[in-house]
Amino acid sequence: MTGLLLRSGCDVVDVARLAGAIARRPGLVDRVFTAREVADARRGGVSPGSATEHARLAARFAAKEATRKALGDLRLPFTAVEVRTDPDGAPRLHVRGEPTGWSVSLSHDAGVALAFVVGFDPAPVPTAP
Repeated sequence: MTGLLLRSGCDVVDVARLAGAIARRPGLVDRVFTAREVADARRGGVSPGSATEHARLAARFAAKEATRKALGDLRLPFTAVEVRTDPDGAPRLHVRGEPTGWSVSLSHDAGVALAFVVGFDPAPVPTAP
C-alpha cells in the first residue's frame, strides 16, 4: 500500500547578514541565485544592491534552505532550487528546472526574511498486519 508523505521546511534569514555577505563576496549572488531569481528580485524597477533587492534575495535564500530541509538533502546545490515569480507575483518552486507542485510562502519584514515550503511526495505507508 502506498500513500503520500507530507514534507515541509522553513527557514529565516537576517537580511543585513546576507547583504553583508554579498558586499564582501561579489560572486556570491551568481553562486547561490539563478539569473531568473536575480531578475525577479529586481522586478518593478528595484535597483541592484537596494534594500528591497536584498530582502527579496534573502527570502529566496530562505526558500532554498527550506526546500533542502523538506527534501532531506542539505547537499542539494543552491542553484538547483529556484523560486520563480508568476506574473501575478506568486512564488513558484522549481527543483532542477522542474516545477515541484509544492507550495512556497515568502515574507520579509523588520530585517528578517522567512520562507515556508510544504508539499506531498509519494511514500510507502506501512500496512496493518
